Amino acid sequence: MNENEKVIKEIIEACSKNTHLFDIIKDITKLDNDERYKLRRKASQILSKNNGIDKEALKFYYVVTEQGVAEEILRRIQSSEIKT
Repeated sequence: MNENEKVIKEIIEACSKNTHLFDIIKDITKLDNDERYKLRRKASQILSKNNGIDKEALKFYYVVTEQGVAEEILRRIQSSEIKT
């Protein structure tokens, strides 16, 4: 399993526990590539790479702003909701 896949699974699990996080994913799916890049850049300016929590948040934003990742997370969550 590659690193992004591991992070995606962690995000899906976190979204099931935190609706605010799920809302962030839904909002990101509405952004075009330029807006996603700007969000990623803002996150890297605000969040510290040395602080553990900020580092995890930065990883989150880097992964979910990659093309198609937020959509894949949303698809998997919705797919699992249909199954249950």
